[in-house]
Amino acid sequence: GRDTQVDQITALLEQNKFLMVTGASGDGKSSLVYAGLIPNARAGFFRTRYSNWLIADFRPERDPLGNMAASLAHQLQISADTAKTELRRGYSSLVDLYTSSTAYAGEEDSSFQTLSEPERKEKKRTAANLLILLDQFEEFFTNPENYHQGAPSKEASLVLNLLLETARISLEDDLPIYVIFTM
Repeated sequence: GRDTQVDQITALLEQNKFLMVTGASGDGKSSLVYAGLIPNARAGFFRTRYSNWLIADFRPERDPLGNMAASLAHQLQISADTAKTELRRGYSSLVDLYTSSTAYAGEEDSSFQTLSEPERKEKKRTAANLLILLDQFEEFFTNPENYHQGAPSKEASLVLNLLLETARISLEDDLPIYVIFTM
């Protein structure tokens, strides 16, 4: 019964690479994404570069950077420690992690051009879009580790800046990276 909403958020995410899904507690924001948008994307109802999807979903809880790094590490098949270290290198580091992973085909890159035709086909066949889902965004404000005395922690600020910059770069460079916040 939420097909119209799923179609709307899909269109917005395709266009903007960033989506904030807000609503009252219990409205089904997470369900809209997990049971609507993600299955539709995996079924091919999302216009994007690749047919495969990596879903890096996490909740901030008391360790937003660690939780995001662990989810990305699992999807990009690297260690969580490596992901956490790399994410601290700058606001474009999340994009760098993805574009240097096996999930990205990078057809315009010289390294892709040097591959044989069968290798290029295999690389494109296994490449995947990256969807980053920060579920329960309000935990940035409700956990004292993330927000104390009216100011966000350094790690909370880093995670937010990483995600916003990733969405901006993805839109600007037409990368298949999408960012969703639920709150």
